[in-house]
Amino acid sequence: MQRFLFALVAATSAAAASLDAQSVRSRSADYLFAATANDARAVWVNPAGTAVVPGASVMAEFALDFPRDSSVRFAQWTLAFSSRGLSLGYQRDRFAEDPNTGALRFGLAVPFRGGGIGASFTFYQGSAVDTASHRGLDLGVRYRLLSVLDLALVARNIGRPAPRDVRLPATGVLGAAVHVIPSHAALQLEILAAERLEASGYEMAYRGGLLISTGGGLPVSIIGTLDVDSDFGLQMWAFGLAIGGQDSGTALASGPAGSGITRLQRMSLTGVATRSFAR
Repeated sequence: MQRFLFALVAATSAAAASLDAQSVRSRSADYLFAATANDARAVWVNPAGTAVVPGASVMAEFALDFPRDSSVRFAQWTLAFSSRGLSLGYQRDRFAEDPNTGALRFGLAVPFRGGGIGASFTFYQGSAVDTASHRGLDLGVRYRLLSVLDLALVARNIGRPAPRDVRLPATGVLGAAVHVIPSHAALQLEILAAERLEASGYEMAYRGGLLISTGGGLPVSIIGTLDVDSDFGLQMWAFGLAIGGQDSGTALASGPAGSGITRLQRMSLTGVATRSFAR
């Protein structure tokens, strides 16, 4: 296993080390992390996640934007399905100047003892700005090192797709989740390295998240995440409330932060339904 993880780290670095998995980050990726996503939403975060828990899952997300200089608008909707390591998702982004950009993603994941490995293939649909279609590839792995520690590695945007006529830099993600109090509290961290497209080297960024849950048959969970840049300057915040376990609903608010621009920018609702299979 150590040799396998070392090989994946090398492959991630070689493949390229954008801080987002697509032209606009899926709402799921605003609050989920590569080391813990394990239902249909994992296809947008870490494709290996769908192999970790045997079952079938469906999800739907809808997001509203609150632009500073215009009225509230419907900005994004996402659908996804996963079963036995196979997943399919579609994300539609609506922009004020060009409302017709989509991403169709297929995922495949297989389990191994203690974790899973997966890949997702994305087909970006063009718009009035860019009528071409573009393809991207993500590779990911999940591994439970200890009963309270999950690890993840993800290589995103392999092939440097160019949705909306903007090339996305390849990105490497190293993630960890510490289950401080199993079923009640988890601390999640990610380190991201994105290549500089117009210069040598790479840009670093970091994400941190805290999940606190009541547990029980109908858990209520509080979600909080922060994104920071390479100088540890705050870039984005997200705060949400989730109700339910395998069948759950999540309400999330987020926005930019730092430099005097902290404000509410986006709100969303997410619904997930999961049915477990016996191993």
